[in-house]
Amino acid sequence: MMEQLLELFLHNGLRPLGNLSETNELERKVNRSELTALVLLYYRGQLTMSALASGLGVPLSTTTSLVQRLVRKGLAERTQSTLDQRIMNVELTADGRELALQAKSIMENMLARVQAALSQEELEQFLVLAVKVGKALQQGNDQQASGRKDGKLRKIAIDD
Repeated sequence: MMEQLLELFLHNGLRPLGNLSETNELERKVNRSELTALVLLYYRGQLTMSALASGLGVPLSTTTSLVQRLVRKGLAERTQSTLDQRIMNVELTADGRELALQAKSIMENMLARVQAALSQEELEQFLVLAVKVGKALQQGNDQQASGRKDGKLRKIAIDD
């Protein structure tokens, strides 16, 4: 169940490491955005730059500079797609994987504290509510991305 909660955080662009004092040591090496990117890459494996931007909930230009910093620090590497040379993939290096594992351990400890504080029934209710909140946040992001409040696409006539 806790793995689902972590995935929910990451899928909705939420930053589960954002306010934890336990991350202070890691933040001497990377900032919180970089740390979130490392965790996302750890969980999802190799991603395109666009998929990473989407997962982080930030523009592609922001992701590009973030990945450049991770590459300079030796925590990630970029490779050109073998299927389409316009697509760049990002994946963790061994050092990046090690840092992501440390962050994952911190998140698991945080979630274990939540689990210990709640009864089984409360935990199940919490997870149901967390999924609802995550879906509501995602719907808001999807509607903003499409620029429509009703979530429907519209056709625009283009003159030649």
